[in-house]
Amino acid sequence: MSRLPLAQIISQYNQVNDKLATVASTAELIKLSREQKKLQVQAALAQKIQKLEESIFENDKLLAELEKSETEIIELTESDNLEKKQQLSLLEAELLSYLAPTDTRDDYNIILEIRGGAGGDESALFATDLLRMYTYFCEKLGFNIKLISKSENTVGGLKEVIAEIRGDSAYSWFKYEGGVHRVQRVPTTEKQGRIHTSTVSVAIMPLIEENNEFKLDLKEVEITASTSQGAGGQSVNTTYSAIKVKHIPTGIEAQSQDERNQQQNRIRALQVLTSRVFDFYEEKKHAEEMAQRREQVGRADRSEKIRTYNFPQDRVTDHRYNRSWNQLPAILDGAILEIVQEIKKIEAEKILDKLGQ
Repeated sequence: MSRLPLAQIISQYNQVNDKLATVASTAELIKLSREQKKLQVQAALAQKIQKLEESIFENDKLLAELEKSETEIIELTESDNLEKKQQLSLLEAELLSYLAPTDTRDDYNIILEIRGGAGGDESALFATDLLRMYTYFCEKLGFNIKLISKSENTVGGLKEVIAEIRGDSAYSWFKYEGGVHRVQRVPTTEKQGRIHTSTVSVAIMPLIEENNEFKLDLKEVEITASTSQGAGGQSVNTTYSAIKVKHIPTGIEAQSQDERNQQQNRIRALQVLTSRVFDFYEEKKHAEEMAQRREQVGRADRSEKIRTYNFPQDRVTDHRYNRSWNQLPAILDGAILEIVQEIKKIEAEKILDKLGQ
């Protein structure tokens, strides 16, 4: 008997289907369609697990009834059971990854921000590596990633990069990446072979579209135009096309200078600012909820060191879960997907443990 809530998953999916057949509101129809799409895979896996369990149960009944002399049938039945139990284990692991705690922002597209921290040039170079890793991550998930802005240093590293990522429940896949990423390796410029430690911060924010309920009050926004700046801080043009925006109540800022003209930069800067302000208020709300419940909800604070990439030991360690993985080059080439899937399973295990208690 599976410890996963199979009947509940199937029932929830059927209830959504029943509601879809009677709903009249377009907004409600869109909402239910998204929920149906999300639950469809889970329900299909749950049904497969139930069928396997029934088949294993029937095999066990048969084995109990067989005579010891019927060795051939016993061997075939036991072999079939072993194969089905292996399939069952794989299906349960797959379904488990869908049962991680949900967030009100899970269905959003996202804005990804990567900033170099301690470590100077080496930090900026690792920020470039992280952008490449997340680009491969998007490819594996079938997501689209588009750079909004980037600021390079003199050695080709990224001091800061902001990207827009669109895909099915993008936030639910990237929300575990927010925080401080630490790298330990020998920089290419290091002549004595010493290992350096650098840090890069990653922020994941929901992308707020025009049709979203959250709106930024432009009366609370200060907008400043300036000339665009190059890598060394020098002006690269003489027109005031770069835009900097500030949300006065929170002090949150955003800027854009990479678009063709001032209006496009204004739109882009306001979009980033809106996402940052929305995320600020959502984080505040979650913090208040956590304080009231006095329990963790599986979300790391952005200031927390969440992961270390140790190149000499070919190891990635996630400090939130005390788990390590090898084959670091493969992880940077997109195998981060397997790590996130495992994190989702760990979070789901926490929920199942609470249900069991």
